[in-house]
Amino acid sequence: MLDLIFVKGGFVMYVIVALSIYVLAINFYKGYQFVTGGVFNTQFIDRVMALIKRGELSDASGLLAREPGPIARIMRVSVLSVMNRDITMKSREAEISRVGSGELRYLESHMRGLEMASSVGPLLGLLGTVIGMVEAFAKLSEAGTRVDPSQLAGGIWQALIATVGGLIVAVPAMASYYLIDSIVERVRATMRDVTIQILALEDIYIKNEREQEKREAMEREERARRLIEEQAKAVTVPRGAPESSSTLHLLNPSYNRF
Repeated sequence: MLDLIFVKGGFVMYVIVALSIYVLAINFYKGYQFVTGGVFNTQFIDRVMALIKRGELSDASGLLAREPGPIARIMRVSVLSVMNRDITMKSREAEISRVGSGELRYLESHMRGLEMASSVGPLLGLLGTVIGMVEAFAKLSEAGTRVDPSQLAGGIWQALIATVGGLIVAVPAMASYYLIDSIVERVRATMRDVTIQILALEDIYIKNEREQEKREAMEREERARRLIEEQAKAVTVPRGAPESSSTLHLLNPSYNRF
């Protein structure tokens, strides 16, 4: 029965079947890509953020290196960018954006194919229906006055098979496209959130370092001031010290020599 319906649908049905196989292959590939690529792996985020908040960036980088997935990779790039104090904040953001764009492009691969199938499927069905209607009316014109209504109905029925086939392909393709797009969007939002947190923590670190350097400078100045005061006290003659004998001799002349 299915073979008969497929043949009745015309040559457009072959294109629709090929398109359905393409859509099915994309769905299997995206499922394999997401599972093996660690897209759903998010359990490590809290542990890594705890290490970063304590300032243990090397440990956080080592932990991220062992985790698969785009979120772990973008976090590791962010941590390494923060650890490299020789680059500016603008350069860090540019590097993080470059890596993040590459990860998202990988996740969005072949999604255009699903979008194309959801749009082209109904058009192919409509094309098959129009061709079938043309053939049906051509047969009616050849029949002349001996027109059989059942012949017209059979021609229309055969023509609508292509439309049904196109919709059968387009509806699952559109549903899978939106499902995959929602997964990618969730990954994108998570990547953006963790990078913002890491860079915000770096701003706090920089502020704390500047305050620490300021306190250390003030302490050095205080120690230097105290040292100068102690040296000044050491070289000053104390009050009430005994005068030298020569001075006493001058202050007490002898008037009984004669």
